[in-house]
Amino acid sequence: MFENIIRQDEVTGLLREELREGRLPAALLFSGPEYSGKLSTALELARALCCENPEAPWGCGCRSCESHRLLEYPHLLMLGGRYFHREIAACADTLRRTGSPSSRFLLIRGVRKLLRRYDPILWEGEEAKVQGAAAPMQAAEEALAELAPPAELPPADRLVRLSETLLQSAARILDARQPDPVPIAQVRRVSAWARMGAAGARKIVIIENADRMLDSARNALLKILEEPPARLTFILLTSRRGAMIPTILSRLRAYSFRPRDGEAGREVLERIFREDSGRFATLDDFFRSYQEVDPQVLRDAVGAFLREALGAPAGPRGPARGSSRDFSRVRPGDDALFKDRAKFRLFLRELLEALRPGNPGGPALPELQDLSRLEDWAALARRTADSLEALNIGPEILAQRLFALFGRA
Repeated sequence: MFENIIRQDEVTGLLREELREGRLPAALLFSGPEYSGKLSTALELARALCCENPEAPWGCGCRSCESHRLLEYPHLLMLGGRYFHREIAACADTLRRTGSPSSRFLLIRGVRKLLRRYDPILWEGEEAKVQGAAAPMQAAEEALAELAPPAELPPADRLVRLSETLLQSAARILDARQPDPVPIAQVRRVSAWARMGAAGARKIVIIENADRMLDSARNALLKILEEPPARLTFILLTSRRGAMIPTILSRLRAYSFRPRDGEAGREVLERIFREDSGRFATLDDFFRSYQEVDPQVLRDAVGAFLREALGAPAGPRGPARGSSRDFSRVRPGDDALFKDRAKFRLFLRELLEALRPGNPGGPALPELQDLSRLEDWAALARRTADSLEALNIGPEILAQRLFALFGRA
């Protein structure tokens, strides 16, 4: 078990030992930076918990393991947001470039991670909310059926078309309904599902980016964590352990994941994504190349935002310094940048990068040379990012508020 997890030997060794000795807790917290393999480890742990072989090798042929490898295990629920577009785009490109059996599994699992967020159990009674995602989900299922074993790997030209179909379907699903943040209604349904009998089956609930849950959902989760049903395992994932509330943390056993940078990051790129060109210094650089907003569009939007918020000149016909600041004059190249939560996260990350002291790629504004002011503005941007995750406030309202705060500061 855990043969597919790269460079997290300390965590996987501990989990393997606890599994063999029967000491694995009912609720776990995997914390660590993005791209450190938390979800892959959670899914592998779920497979090992259900495997008929005590050693749970990756290639085990039992029925449970076969369903887990394709992320079709019926007693697994997955909730929360993720970098779905970047991951699926990277997996689709890997399959197009290599046409290998391993890249086929990579793309299937990447798409399934998204589709599992729309499990009928999670949306029971609220099917109308995901009605717009029904057609692209059906298109994705049909493409997966043609791609998945035991069918033979399609020829190269067909692989390209299937990859494009899956990527387009994923984009339409996300446009129709984002699975983030986790609403209280879904936590209540998980609680009811967890207490229903399933003929002794092991049930697993994985909540990704658990720190983004709204307060109401957190409180509902706390109730089930206090008295979890037998044969149920909760695995919560977070990149911001400090944002988790203490009452939930006290009911979880924490496992820390190391950053996969340098040699570890290169190994992931080479072994998983067959990328050895040397173009990408880090995993973050690699996934950014597949993000849903063009990097130049993000940089331009951040520059326009800062120039207008600080009253700086924007060009021959732009507002003069000290002129009235107007948020409506900030027109990003992507209309959804201040409306879509996932895209607004990318904007905030690019903004924080521009506010990093000495950043050569930031907008060339004199105000950005003042280190004390940079710290104030960066703190405002970080607080906005926290509000996006913890409060049920729309991105556009947060963008306007941040714009006003920057102007006042």
